[in-house]
Amino acid sequence: MAAQQSTACWVWCPVESSQDFKHPADVPIGDEVAAKAAFLELMRGPRLARISPATMLQTKGNLALIAEKGATREVPKSMVLPWYEGLLLLEELEQVQGQAGHLQASWWDEELRAVLEKERTKFRTRRLNGTSYTEQRLLTMAVTGTKFVDGDDREWNYRRENIKADDKLNLVDGEDDGAFFKMREIIGYLPPWEAFHDEKCGFYQDFYQIRWEHPFSEVDYAAVENGATDEKGATWEPDECLPAHMDFLRMAAKKKWITTRRQKEAQAPPPGIRRRPTQSPQALGAAANGSPPPGAAAVKRERPDDVPVPMGRQAKRRRDGTALERDLLMSRAGHDFKPEEVEKTLGQIRSGWPKKAEEYPPGFHVASPPGFCWEACDCMDDQRPQKSFETKKPWLEEQLRSADAFAAISAFSDQTRFVRRRGMVSKMCYFESPGGKFHDQTGAKAAADLMVMIERALQAVLGQIPFGSLSEADAVCIPARAFLSDDSDYEPLLFSATTASGAPMPSWLRVNADTGQISASRPPVAAELPVQLRFDLGAAEGPVAKANVGIVAQNFTGSAAPWFIATTPLAQKYNDSTRCPLERGVWSGLYEHFSEIYDFTRRTSKEKTLGAWLEVVARILRLLRTASGAGLALDPYSARRVGEPRTPTM
Repeated sequence: MAAQQSTACWVWCPVESSQDFKHPADVPIGDEVAAKAAFLELMRGPRLARISPATMLQTKGNLALIAEKGATREVPKSMVLPWYEGLLLLEELEQVQGQAGHLQASWWDEELRAVLEKERTKFRTRRLNGTSYTEQRLLTMAVTGTKFVDGDDREWNYRRENIKADDKLNLVDGEDDGAFFKMREIIGYLPPWEAFHDEKCGFYQDFYQIRWEHPFSEVDYAAVENGATDEKGATWEPDECLPAHMDFLRMAAKKKWITTRRQKEAQAPPPGIRRRPTQSPQALGAAANGSPPPGAAAVKRERPDDVPVPMGRQAKRRRDGTALERDLLMSRAGHDFKPEEVEKTLGQIRSGWPKKAEEYPPGFHVASPPGFCWEACDCMDDQRPQKSFETKKPWLEEQLRSADAFAAISAFSDQTRFVRRRGMVSKMCYFESPGGKFHDQTGAKAAADLMVMIERALQAVLGQIPFGSLSEADAVCIPARAFLSDDSDYEPLLFSATTASGAPMPSWLRVNADTGQISASRPPVAAELPVQLRFDLGAAEGPVAKANVGIVAQNFTGSAAPWFIATTPLAQKYNDSTRCPLERGVWSGLYEHFSEIYDFTRRTSKEKTLGAWLEVVARILRLLRTASGAGLALDPYSARRVGEPRTPTM
């Protein structure tokens, strides 16, 4: 099997280990016993199959090598579910628990709930976005059944990737013919993770709500196993039942669903905003005395009524009409803060703090959490001690993350040969290096030397970026680490660019000020290339570095690409213990990253897009900087260079 980077995924398996596996997308056709179990006994959806977390190591053809619970095995690729899509399925499962009209799962447990919650914390909104996933991944892909033959007579299994938007030209009036029935229109869509739990669907496929042509349009199908309850003459049908020439209708239904879902999301309250529960007279009396309501003190109430707080429109300019002060982290955001006016308004802080949405200036609204203060709240009075509920932030606390953080601190504290933990008594905790103790610097110096070589390679490659790379799926971002000085320990906050002569950038070029991504709005004419750019990398204190970048007209392919050529000497030095004596654990940790761009068996570079290559090499550069500056050391037991015997060390 071809070497690949391992990725997290989910694997389908039967609910009970004693059961034979049946793919959750398989609709029983021609099997009366299976059909009875699926539709009469409701043995489908989450009652028939479940997902289990795994790691996909390699793929070859229709097989995938996965690692699951400490063991590896080969499974059909159709049994593997993308990680994010599996999370969407779990989130839907959580939301429909106990609701009528949905198939319930007996395997929903605390372990899966913990995985889902941990993944949610990675997002600012603390929730997943099935709408964007459908738009980006499923709009031109059909999640279908066991076997689907498209208009080109190509056979697909479970997923079809050639949905065409121009098939509207091929649509003609339908006719009833044997197993096919004339339909009027598609009026609804459900993504597979929602259809999986719905009693009217129950299979892991895209489902479409079909309104049939007369006379079937007059039939009420609500009592039928797949009949729509809210539309007369309509049923829910899996993707495999729609012919390939209806791809235009498939895509239109998905786009309509995306638009509708986005509208609902826009109307929903922002994360952290909740309706205030009805309070008892005792609770209201407590609030009047300046204490928080019993049982709800951790989060301040948002409004004095039960209406969710609407998101205010973001202001474009300051209240005096001047431009907003640009935010350091998000260049598209700004602030209307005037420090010189603080002293004038200081006396109003305790009495004049906004407690209602209408008390905020236009374009501004409350931060939530924690939300609005209540009328008698005195949280801004710095003359009183803090109350217990004010020192806790339950919306930020996550048990697994806290446990991981404590474990990391404990493991680092055990490295007494080069670090000492202080503050155990005073509770002012910090780490310090033991005075007069220095470990062997050979590995650190090797990491620093290799880091310099990689920085020079990156700078050379960025000097001749082919214009065609700017339109590829992998974004081309400036790796700032290649241009920063040795004493710069953080990424820049702002990327700004001009031409090498100091003139504004060409109108067809775009630079993301936050990430350094370069893109193009249109293909340039021949006379507009090449173009030399000068980037200013900025931090809070101002400019910290400059980067020179060139855009050229040539489209390099295969082994002629500058990044392909630059990879070989980097990988060869990394794998030469004489020229680059890295600490063995560090070498082992870097191997999987170098393997993404270099084949150590064939001793040749791998073909990558420029954007993908930059991402990998920039990652290696950051790891080497850590190894050179922090004396990083990993477990040496499994560390070996290609061709060396595995020799355990004590």
